[in-house]
Amino acid sequence: MRSKDLKAVDAAKVLVIGEDSNLQWSEAVPEYVMFADYFFRSFPEDHGERSRNVEARHLFDHISYVTGGTIKTREMYFTNLCNDSVEPAPKGKRVLIPEEKAIKGLEHIEWVLEQYPTIEWVLPMSLQTNYWLQKLGFYGGDEDFLNAAQPRRAGLSGQPYYQPVDGKAFSTVCGNLYEAKNHPVKIIPILPAKDYPLREQNIERFSKVYEKIQANFHK
Repeated sequence: MRSKDLKAVDAAKVLVIGEDSNLQWSEAVPEYVMFADYFFRSFPEDHGERSRNVEARHLFDHISYVTGGTIKTREMYFTNLCNDSVEPAPKGKRVLIPEEKAIKGLEHIEWVLEQYPTIEWVLPMSLQTNYWLQKLGFYGGDEDFLNAAQPRRAGLSGQPYYQPVDGKAFSTVCGNLYEAKNHPVKIIPILPAKDYPLREQNIERFSKVYEKIQANFHK
């Protein structure tokens, strides 16, 4: 089953590129990416449904927070770099997005930007997503980052999984302002949805970064 994009209700201003939690911790495949559609549902009675509702609310709250409240929820478009099924990782490991799946995902992202010319901002989440977007030429191309974020060889043999060469590589790009190479949009890498609300460790590491991100939306 392929997860669907959650399209903006009004003219889209921001494209959020996620990495679904189901690729990492669960076998549940959402109908819509990151269970984002649950944001528009009433709070359910079922425990599993409630957790997805909370996840969706945190997702929208995250984007509202990083954009400083300048982007309405109805102006947000959500997709993933990889919406297809992938080989599961060993327990406790992060699923590896194969290059061919990343290429397919980037082609879809390029299509979205062509179909929705009102999009001004792209917010890609997570280290692996930003690794592939840079490696495949969507933006950036920082060799130091690519070397640090590339998958370790140990995760490429046997049952595959994603483990970067340097686990701190994301902090070198998070909050930076980039421009897409083939589209008139600005790109800012942000933390994965699961990391919002910011926990104590991330508050210490990323609070200033997020203030810098918010400032871009108030210029």
